[in-house]
Amino acid sequence: MPETAPMTVLVTGASGEVGTLIRPYLAEHFRLRLMSRRERPGSQWVTADIGQLDDRLLAAMRGVDAVLHLAVATGHTGAYEDDAFNDERFRINVTGTYHVFEAARRCGVRRVVHTSSLMVLWGYGVPEPGTLVPGDAPPRPVGTYALTKALSEFIAEHYARSFGIETITVRTAAPLVPDDPRWRVRPVPPQRVPVPDLAQAFQRALTCPLEKYEVVTIVGDSSRRLWDLEPARRVLGYEPQYRLDELGLQLGDPFVIPEAEGERSEA
Repeated sequence: MPETAPMTVLVTGASGEVGTLIRPYLAEHFRLRLMSRRERPGSQWVTADIGQLDDRLLAAMRGVDAVLHLAVATGHTGAYEDDAFNDERFRINVTGTYHVFEAARRCGVRRVVHTSSLMVLWGYGVPEPGTLVPGDAPPRPVGTYALTKALSEFIAEHYARSFGIETITVRTAAPLVPDDPRWRVRPVPPQRVPVPDLAQAFQRALTCPLEKYEVVTIVGDSSRRLWDLEPARRVLGYEPQYRLDELGLQLGDPFVIPEAEGERSEA
């Protein structure tokens, strides 16, 4: 029998931190169309700004099987608060997500994998001993960044229920490159996700059977994990391949984001 052609996947925010790190893994399984709001060389790249629902965004969507929506307002950490930057967060993280789903609907895209943030669950705090915060718990955001990501989850659910787009929200912590020397000299937030595990989660989210809108959480596995991976195991068949305790890292406070870090992707 002839081999089935690989899925064509549009990746928004493909030149951001997460997109750059996981592209090599995804390219092994999918035909990628990479989107950035800045022009970049190469036939894989398309240029569009999700802050605008225009012909360029619609052109980027046409002919793809699925969208991996990574784009987010970039430049500061999730804990950073500033009026002007918060306006940009709403423009990209909320309005931009609406534009992505609406363009996908108009172009007949079958599936959208929507990336949210672990910070939408920070309001649950530290769970009781012996328990974990459910990975599919209703949002309880802390801070403006998390608020915008929680609102984007409602957009994702609306398009799944109202228009039948196969949709899954993946709440993720920031990525971890296991051999990055930075983490040998300072504590690592214990929710950091090793890049191969994060790529596995997105690959599975793009291909797993979906009968309804789903929400899963992906965090690094460690002795100090506070968030449940069970929804990811059930929906995605996900199983982490790394355990942070075994990487020789010093695990820090999960609710402190190092000031030097920026947001995880770009629009």
